[in-house]
Amino acid sequence: MAFYPFIAAEQAYPRNQWYVAAWSHEVGEAPLMRMIAGERIILYRQRSGSVTAVSALCPHRQMPLETAEIVNDQIVCPYHGAAFGSDGVCAHLPFQKHVPAGMNLKSFHVVEHAPFIWLWVGAEELPDLNRLPSARSLQPEDGRTLLFGLKTFHVQARSQIVLENLFDQSHISFTHPLTLGQRCTANGPTRPSEIIDEENYLAFLRLSSPKATDEALHALFPTLSAQMRIRSRSELFGVGLVISAGSEIIACDEEGEPTSSMGDLVFFHAITPETEHSTHYFAGIMRNFALNDQDISNSYAERNDQVVSEDIRILEAIEPHLVEADARREPNFVTDAAAVRVRRRIEALMGNTPVRCACEPACEA
Repeated sequence: MAFYPFIAAEQAYPRNQWYVAAWSHEVGEAPLMRMIAGERIILYRQRSGSVTAVSALCPHRQMPLETAEIVNDQIVCPYHGAAFGSDGVCAHLPFQKHVPAGMNLKSFHVVEHAPFIWLWVGAEELPDLNRLPSARSLQPEDGRTLLFGLKTFHVQARSQIVLENLFDQSHISFTHPLTLGQRCTANGPTRPSEIIDEENYLAFLRLSSPKATDEALHALFPTLSAQMRIRSRSELFGVGLVISAGSEIIACDEEGEPTSSMGDLVFFHAITPETEHSTHYFAGIMRNFALNDQDISNSYAERNDQVVSEDIRILEAIEPHLVEADARREPNFVTDAAAVRVRRRIEALMGNTPVRCACEPACEA
């Protein structure tokens, strides 16, 4: 039976892909333990500053290594003192010279592109760097952009439904009535004006109709015209990095035509499978306006934390009921089109060519 919500795939997530293992600031000289794709892994920084990732259990008696000391870049098991190099190879045993077979830790490929540390989940041979998401837009520029509100959440739900939720506009009015919307259809989802579909990138772009600039936006952007538009985008980089509700404030002329960009607010999410039924969720924000206003940072960060928590409440309520669920028989709404397109893309990466169901909505621009 296929693993919900897929049509044919029997696994929960694609392997031989890059996933975010941690924020850069989370990893220091002490081991950080994190389970990723069903494997217990510890991450730590060597004296050079580079990040190491190895399996988190000592092969001798299975002692967890998250409490181990790091001595000269070597992990020293707190149970019997076995020392492992940053490559996972057992370098020293206190009471014998001979190192038994099977004493090495598994080593994982990692790449740090701040603010993320990426980990290759899959075959141990050299990873495919072409699959490493290119998200340069999330790397802050000194004095021009501000990165803030970085948080790590844990979700007791499978990674695919967490990912698809970020492309679901129709839930906003009902899951987030106080934080993002009203329980009505007036602020409902809109069709994308453009879809970009590339090998390692998928985007749905939208440009709102002109509307009068309200007082709150005038306070943020004193030179903003009387009319404005919002350019938003939902982007998938690789298999788990999402920019959702990225919004750019556009000034307009008297006819409502765009003239200039006033500011860009980006909410980004990295979705990493912990197990088949649980997920690590990394959320953050970036903006290029009012960079020195801490009150704005606090307000956006607090609201984003609440929004993510509201989503998690829904997703965790759904997860226990998915064991027997069959996506082939599940109805879809027209507003599910973007999420279903993401689903088909992910399933194809697992070597499946999913059959399009009769109930599956179209997603033309």
